[in-house]
Amino acid sequence: MQREMPFFEVVGEPEMVAEALIARLRNEADAVVLCWAKRRVRYSLSDAAAILGTPKSHLSNILSGKKYLPFDFRIKFQALCGNWAIRQYEDSVCGFRSVIETPEQRRIRELESQIEAMRSAA
Repeated sequence: MQREMPFFEVVGEPEMVAEALIARLRNEADAVVLCWAKRRVRYSLSDAAAILGTPKSHLSNILSGKKYLPFDFRIKFQALCGNWAIRQYEDSVCGFRSVIETPEQRRIRELESQIEAMRSAA
C-alpha cells in the first residue's frame, strides 16, 4: 500500500516539467537544480531541509552540485518540489518517455491485460 506524504496536501500531486527544459539538462545535478527551481511552494532551504529530515548544509551542498541527492530522498524531494524533473531526466537518458497515467487509465490497462491473458488461455 502506498503512503501519502503529508506535504502532498500543500503541494499537490507532482507534475511533469516541460520537455524543452529536460532536453537542455547536461547531468543529474542540473536536474536536481531544475526540480528545485520549478518548485510550486517556495519553501526556504531551512524549511525544505526540515521537511526532508536532512541538515540544511547537506541540502545546500546538493543544490550547489557538491553532493548528490541520496536515492532514498529522490521521490520525497520531487514530491516536495511538486514536479518530476529528476525522473524525467533519468528517463530521457535511458531513452524512455515519461508519461503520467491516471488511475482510470491504469485500471483500463490492467483490465485489458487480464482480458488478453484470458483469451490466450482459452
